[in-house]
Amino acid sequence: MATKRFEIRTEPHEAHIGNDTLLFEPEVEGAVFAQAYAEVRSLQLKVQALKGQKASSQKPAKAESIDPDVLVDLSRGMRAFVRSFLMPESTPVYDAMRLPDRVLGELMQFAAELYGGGSGNPDAAGGTSSG
Repeated sequence: MATKRFEIRTEPHEAHIGNDTLLFEPEVEGAVFAQAYAEVRSLQLKVQALKGQKASSQKPAKAESIDPDVLVDLSRGMRAFVRSFLMPESTPVYDAMRLPDRVLGELMQFAAELYGGGSGNPDAAGGTSSG
């Protein structure tokens, strides 16, 4: 008879930002991660498509800009993505934070590494929590 032991993480992952610590869910179902990732990815692709349209325009790139509403939607989507994996006690701390896009992007990458098998790709092998 074969025996295999499976461990489920119970301790939250930590992200330290300044003096604050955000606690992330120890484990997340793959489908939950994939859905959240798909939603934020569609917003990212929308922004990239708009940038591509601007780059192929006859006018200089500096004269044009992406609709601010699209950028606001992307920022909100990125924040919602990160929020969806936080432990309940970290949500109010996170919601009160003013984060530069750089840090928000790094938090997204952290979540993707934790729950997406380490690559940020929900189709990659490796389970829903690595590290």
